[in-house]
Amino acid sequence: MLSKGGVVYGCFLLLGLGTLLPWNFFITAQTYWDFKFRNTSHTNETMSEPTELQRLYTPMQVCFSQIPNFVFLFINALFSHKLPQRLRLLVSLTLMIILFALTTILTQINTDDWQKGFFILTILIIILINSSGAIFQCGLFGVAGMFPEKYMTAVVAGQALGGVFASGARIVSLSVGAKDENAAFIYFMIAVVVMILTLTAYLYMSKTEFYNHYTNCQAPEKDKSGPPAGRTVAEQIETFKDIWPIGLSVCGVFAVTLGAFPALCVKIISHSEDDKWANVYFQPVVTFLLFNVGDYIGRQGAGFLMWPQRGSKILYIMVLLRVVFIPLFLLCNHNPNSAIPTVFGHDAWYVVFMLLFSLSNGYCSSLCMMYGPKMVSEDKAEVASSMMAAMLGLGLLTGGLSSFAFALIG
Repeated sequence: MLSKGGVVYGCFLLLGLGTLLPWNFFITAQTYWDFKFRNTSHTNETMSEPTELQRLYTPMQVCFSQIPNFVFLFINALFSHKLPQRLRLLVSLTLMIILFALTTILTQINTDDWQKGFFILTILIIILINSSGAIFQCGLFGVAGMFPEKYMTAVVAGQALGGVFASGARIVSLSVGAKDENAAFIYFMIAVVVMILTLTAYLYMSKTEFYNHYTNCQAPEKDKSGPPAGRTVAEQIETFKDIWPIGLSVCGVFAVTLGAFPALCVKIISHSEDDKWANVYFQPVVTFLLFNVGDYIGRQGAGFLMWPQRGSKILYIMVLLRVVFIPLFLLCNHNPNSAIPTVFGHDAWYVVFMLLFSLSNGYCSSLCMMYGPKMVSEDKAEVASSMMAAMLGLGLLTGGLSSFAFALIG
């Protein structure tokens, strides 16, 4: 039983990695999107001003990633019982693989003559892939909520690993001097392979005795005259009343995180005189890799330490205190023409702030996601997990929309 539990833990880790792979790979390939939407009339790309499509892409990507993500997380929390859990997971994961494969193929197609069409197609892919990802994520949290708390830790740690994976791939491609379109081909091909492995992991895990033991013994009893236990409107309201403080906390964690990262953080520039570090490696290493590594360590640490304990007000205070990172990042070294003064000019300040920011994001969010399903009875654990995922999505949406304002201030 223990060995099977270890295998299932590894499968949950891989499944968690797959949930945020779309977001991580799409934001990491920023130079590829700039290449695709460049001014093709200029032979020297560095001499031309950003095109309208280049300026529009990042905010459109954020909006059309987080809006459908939240909408489908919310719908899934309310109506997921209408479709079998296994069907939701398999269909959404398969659709993500197909969309990633299409994106990979498009990296090798010359789109210079139909940039606007390619832009619209890319936005459509982003909408579909994030909608599928939301359904998959919500279903996965629902399954993990039926298991002991450490399996939820595996899911959230896997999500962080996806960011580390994408950041590492970007740095490697920079070090070997790969062209933007070739680097993007590598990124998305890796994503396709990982998603296929994720699908295989789920199919294997779902057939194990260990998996079926927890999903069967905690599955809601069905009433032939109505929805499963815990699924009526009144029961869902009661469940939300039990978990709303911890749900609001996970919403707050990600609202602050996405409010600053990456829109505000990418505006911070290096103080170093080393041109290669300042212009090539500073952002990929400090902003993206350090954030994702710190996030992963924080999520794993939550599974081992699990402090503050469930129901403690200290956790809510920790979540609230994270708001301080936004003014700290605003005061780091940035555009000298900004109205905000630079107080923390040295790179070391930014490294320290980013490390604390990422560690606290991983730690606090993991505790919230672990504690949420355990604040209700076992037969309502899946419902509570789905609601927690919806609150997480609301935090991402809130942070994504507020990031535009913070970026303008900076």
